[in-house]
Amino acid sequence: MMKKLMFILPLLGAICCGPRQNRNHTDLDISVGQEKETPIYYKELDGEWNDTCEVFHFWADYDGNDYLFDAPTERQIESWKKLCEEKNPFKSGNKDGVPNGYRNMNQYVTAHDLIELWFHDDSYRKDLELTLWRLRQYDWDQVYEPDSEYDRFYYLNNTIQELCAYEPGVQFEYNLWAWLTASLQEVYTELMVREAIRHASPPVAKALADEEQAYQSYHSKVFEAFKMIDGDKDGFDGSAWGMAISGILKDDAEQRETSFADFYFALTDSLDYEVRHRRSVIGSYELKKQAPYTQEKVLKEYRRFMGSFKDDGYHYPVPKRKKALLNEMEAWKKWMRSREAVSSLLSGLCKEAYDNATNNACRFKYIMLKNCYAGYGITSDDVLELIIPYTASDEELNGPNFIERWNEHFAPTGQP
Repeated sequence: MMKKLMFILPLLGAICCGPRQNRNHTDLDISVGQEKETPIYYKELDGEWNDTCEVFHFWADYDGNDYLFDAPTERQIESWKKLCEEKNPFKSGNKDGVPNGYRNMNQYVTAHDLIELWFHDDSYRKDLELTLWRLRQYDWDQVYEPDSEYDRFYYLNNTIQELCAYEPGVQFEYNLWAWLTASLQEVYTELMVREAIRHASPPVAKALADEEQAYQSYHSKVFEAFKMIDGDKDGFDGSAWGMAISGILKDDAEQRETSFADFYFALTDSLDYEVRHRRSVIGSYELKKQAPYTQEKVLKEYRRFMGSFKDDGYHYPVPKRKKALLNEMEAWKKWMRSREAVSSLLSGLCKEAYDNATNNACRFKYIMLKNCYAGYGITSDDVLELIIPYTASDEELNGPNFIERWNEHFAPTGQP
């Protein structure tokens, strides 16, 4: 694939938010290690004070009913506060300010708390309770009143999207932003799987745990395959390589959400597929059904992708790229077999939802393969014009893959 040419800025504008009840700052019981002015922590940037303010951590206290999921203990909260302050310290008296790309100090400190926690010690990334608490601290003025599991995850997703809606300053910060957004998408789906296992019967819960393990194995193979397929054999991947890697991982985590959400809401909310509507604070939830996309169709696209590899001056040799993608394909097949095992234990509404989600995930993966893992990180308009969007109609998905389309449009120069 061609070396990336132009950075595509993320969409960091207005975000569609759910119903929100704002509290005055004085309505919260704020615990602070030293005297601070409460409002400045949440104050929207005005282009002036951010250059001179002292940056600090600021903690709000909640009772057990204020959390979306399990309420943490006081001991956990105190240890997490200390952990954040140690991993992401701001020296008292230093007026470093908040960069202009952030909405306020709350967003800046929260984002970098998670970055510092996750990208130095992977064990914190797997601590879902710590992550949920930190996100609750960020979403300080949201009153949660979920009427369903759909509402619960809507609130969580809204918080994630708001937190990630900032504009980094330099390339290194863009790489961190990309890793943060990808990791939060992974957290979102891992939490949904965890809650499904809690709600399911023991046999189904065991099968779901096995399916999650199979997915995580496949997910790691996507990471390894992309590094081999798109990476530079001499190690000159460029300063934006982190954005490219995190981009495909985020897409793959969104595929995971596609493979699970319908089933989860059917399991917990008894989604009615006939009227496609259920009681919700947020609104209605509609099952999205697609034309059939079989596993064999996906496997055929895997093989087509492998067959498009050509030797060039900077990619890894074709046999190594093929082996990496073959390893990913085998992991994907094992994941699909684990889903068949889950499906065999289901009936009625849950089986219909689960099988529909499998079909939608196959379609998602088919599009990823059709695009030949192109378009991540810094890229060109020429590449973007040939990328098939996930919203494409079934008719648009017929025809050549990305590399074939590139060769057709730019022959005889060829390789992207």
